[in-house]
Amino acid sequence: MLQLPHDMALEANLIGCMIYDPECIAEIIDIAKPQYFYSRQYGALCKKIYELWSEDASKIDLVVLDPFLEKIELPISKVTEMVMSVASTKSVRHTAERLRDLAALRASVKVGQDLIESSGLRDSDDIRKAIDDAESKLSRITETTVEIDSMSAITDALDEFDREFAEIRKNSTGITGISSGLIDLDLKTAGFQKQDLIILAARPSMGKTALALQLAQNISIDSQEPTLFFSLEMAKRALVRRMIANQSKINLHHLNTGLISKKDYEKYEQAKQFLSKANLVIDDQSGMTVPEMKAKARRMQRERGLSCIIVDYLQFIQGERGLSRFDLVSDNTRQLKNMAREFDVPVICLSQLSRGVEQREDKRPMLSDLRESGEIEQTADVVMFLYRDEYYNLETDSKNIAELIIGKQRNGPTGKIELAFYKEYNWFGSLTKGVEHGSNTG
Repeated sequence: MLQLPHDMALEANLIGCMIYDPECIAEIIDIAKPQYFYSRQYGALCKKIYELWSEDASKIDLVVLDPFLEKIELPISKVTEMVMSVASTKSVRHTAERLRDLAALRASVKVGQDLIESSGLRDSDDIRKAIDDAESKLSRITETTVEIDSMSAITDALDEFDREFAEIRKNSTGITGISSGLIDLDLKTAGFQKQDLIILAARPSMGKTALALQLAQNISIDSQEPTLFFSLEMAKRALVRRMIANQSKINLHHLNTGLISKKDYEKYEQAKQFLSKANLVIDDQSGMTVPEMKAKARRMQRERGLSCIIVDYLQFIQGERGLSRFDLVSDNTRQLKNMAREFDVPVICLSQLSRGVEQREDKRPMLSDLRESGEIEQTADVVMFLYRDEYYNLETDSKNIAELIIGKQRNGPTGKIELAFYKEYNWFGSLTKGVEHGSNTG
C-alpha cells in the first residue's frame, strides 16, 4: 500500500511551538489547519489549542490540556517532550507552511489513486467525467491550501488604482467593463466589471434565460469576448434553437415544428453562419457544483481564454450534501463570487424569485424577493430584476416592453431600464433612439 507523504516530527514540533509560545499562533492559525495534520490526535489537539487561544491564550498549558489529552489517548509525557524540545519559534511559519503543503500533496496523491482506479473505464463519457472530477478535486485542494497574500500597503494600492484610472481616462466611451450590447444597460453599469458577481433574478416565464442568451451572443459575437455559458436546466440544442430564432427573427414555434418558408430557411442559414463566429462555449451538464464549474472554466481559460461566465441558474447548482436549502444557496453564492475573483471575470448568474411577488398588487420585484437566501443580496455586486407587465396585465400599454430593474449596484446607480422584448424571437434590444443593439442578421 502506498505510504502517504507526512512528517510526524514536524507535526510534533508545531504542536510543541503552540504550547511553548501561544503568541505564535496568530502567525500560523490561517495556515496550519487542524485537518492538515496526518495524525488525528495531533489534529484534534491543534483544534483544542485554537479554541483555547480564541478564548484566552493564557489558558494554553499542559495542566489545562491534560483532561483533553486523556480523552484523545495522547500521553501527557509525550506532549511534554514535544514542548521541551522546542528551542525557538522563529521558524514556526515555515513549519506551518510545510504542514499545509504535505496535506495538499496527500490530497493530490489520493486524486491520482482515484484516476488509477478509473483506468479500466471504457466509455468516453465515463472517462471524461473521471477527468473532470479529478480536475475539480485538484481545484478545491488549491483553493483550500494555497495561501494568498491579500495584504498590501496603501501606497501600493494607490499606485495600482492610479494605473487603472489612467486607462479609464483613455476610454472615451465610458464603458470600463465588458459591454452587454445593450446601450441603456451599459450607461448604467459602465459594462460588466471584472470580478463582479451579477445576479439576474425574475419569476418564471419573464425571459431571464432569453436575456442571458442575448447577453452571451452580444458579448461573444459583437465583442468577441470568450464566454462560458453553464446551462444547468436546458439542453444545448434548445439554447441553440433560441439563439437561431433571435438571430434570424424566425418565430421560435416555427423552428420547433420545422414549418418554415423558403425565405425563412435562407434567414436560418444566414443566422447559423453568423452564430458560428461566436466565441462561445456552452456546457449543459446538469447537477454541477461550483468547483466542477471552476475546473471547466480553468480548462477554457487555458485553451481559448475567458472573459465572462454565465450560469443558468443558481438554484440548480449542487453542493455539499446535508446542507439545508438556505445554506446551500448561501454557500454557492459565495463560491460564485470567489470564482469571479479567481478568474478575474464577471460572473452573471440567474436566480429565481420567491412567490411573494405574486401576492402584491405591484408585482415588480425587490431585493427582499430573492429566493432562499439573504446571502445573495449581501454577496452580489449587482442585482438586476427582469419584469414584464404584459405577463400580468394583457391590457397594458407596455406591449413588448421589459423592465430591467437594478436593485443593487455596489459601485454605481440603481434604477430602471426599459428594453424591447419579442418573445416569439427570444430577442431583447435597446430602446435608445438611433442605436440598434442586440445581435441581428435580419
